[in-house]
Amino acid sequence: MKKPLNLLNSQFIRYIITGGITTGINYVIFILLTVCGLHYLTANSFAWVGAVIFAFYANRNMVFHSDGNVGKELIQFVSVRLLTLLAENILLFVMIEWMGFLQIFSKVGVSIITVILNYIACKYSIFKERGVSHE
Repeated sequence: MKKPLNLLNSQFIRYIITGGITTGINYVIFILLTVCGLHYLTANSFAWVGAVIFAFYANRNMVFHSDGNVGKELIQFVSVRLLTLLAENILLFVMIEWMGFLQIFSKVGVSIITVILNYIACKYSIFKERGVSHE
């Protein structure tokens, strides 16, 4: 008999909660740096660093409960996140420079895309054991 789904202990719900905190960290750094006069792409890249540091530990320990090789997972995590940073900066540039959207609205739109891509990457390629994440 299958045990009932406990939503609070659901991997996806934990990812949403830690992702919300990660996004908050990202936005606070981004906003503070842009208010201080940094170019939005530079501010976004610094915000990415802060968010990735938190996200790695949160995803590894609280979401996916990984006991894999920390160094290997960190390299994979940062590598995948570098790809999403590149995509995010390109999308920000297009939305702000070519389409004329405000920086913060562009940041929100781009964040939705990167959150989905990051979850898929974490679940199926980084924090896994023999092809399946630890849940």
